Amino acid sequence: MRGTAEALPNTTSMETVVCGKCGQRFAIRYDVAALNVELAKRQVSFVTEQLVWDHIQERKHPGTIELPNV
Repeated sequence: MRGTAEALPNTTSMETVVCGKCGQRFAIRYDVAALNVELAKRQVSFVTEQLVWDHIQERKHPGTIELPNV
C-alpha cells in the first residue's frame, strides 16, 4: 500500500484510508482475482492505527505499510 501509489495492472483499489491528523491518503489494493472484502476491512483498521501511532511517535508516514493477511 502506498500513499501516492499508481494503479498496478490487474489490481483494484478496495479501500482508501485517510489519516485523520494530516489528511494523507493510502489505498489498499488487491489483485482482481483475490478480492476479499472482510480482509480489506480488517486492514483498514490496522492502517488507521498505524497512522495514529506515526503521529504519536512524531514520525512521517512510510510510503508503504506491510499489511496483515489475517
